[in-house]
Amino acid sequence: MENYLLILVIILLIAVIFLIGLMAILGFKFLKLKETSLQQKNPRTSSTSKKSAEELLTEILPVKNKKLDPELLTSLRAKKFEKAPNIYCVDHPEEFSSGKCAISGDSYCEHCLTKQGDIKIARKFLDLYLDNEWVEVVMIGNDKENKDIKDRLYKIKKSLWDDESLPVIVQGHYKINVEADEIEEFIVVLTRVDDLEYVKKELEFLN
Repeated sequence: MENYLLILVIILLIAVIFLIGLMAILGFKFLKLKETSLQQKNPRTSSTSKKSAEELLTEILPVKNKKLDPELLTSLRAKKFEKAPNIYCVDHPEEFSSGKCAISGDSYCEHCLTKQGDIKIARKFLDLYLDNEWVEVVMIGNDKENKDIKDRLYKIKKSLWDDESLPVIVQGHYKINVEADEIEEFIVVLTRVDDLEYVKKELEFLN
């Protein structure tokens, strides 16, 4: 009799363990189905949260001149991408940038930016550009060997504008070398006539 009871207890324990395991499996499957259903209802949220900054930027950059969906814009802002600030207009955060102002160096949308020849200028600085005579300070080769020099040049340009409101334009320039049958790239630095001597001193390292 005791043996029968022992066997019955063992069978009951096995049955309980089996039922617990079955319930755990069914619960896991239910949660997976619920998660899949939520993703199907709101695919934008699920895909955006899993994608990296690089992937999202790669997707949105080809349509730069289109308005960004508010939900995606909020997601981008929340992630604080390092590259994100440069792709938006500083005056219209919901608009993509179409270039940088040659005077301030800030990014602006197509409504805020205009061109004077090959130079892009923010419309709010257009009078500053047109009301002054601009002269060349220096020209340097735009090649890899001059990378450190160019980095220093842009830092000084930014400092002069941010700290002293003194505009310096750094513009790409091309020359055709007929003898070598090639196009040479240069960087031309321009400033106002009245600022010429001061800017020359600031950029003495280029000589």
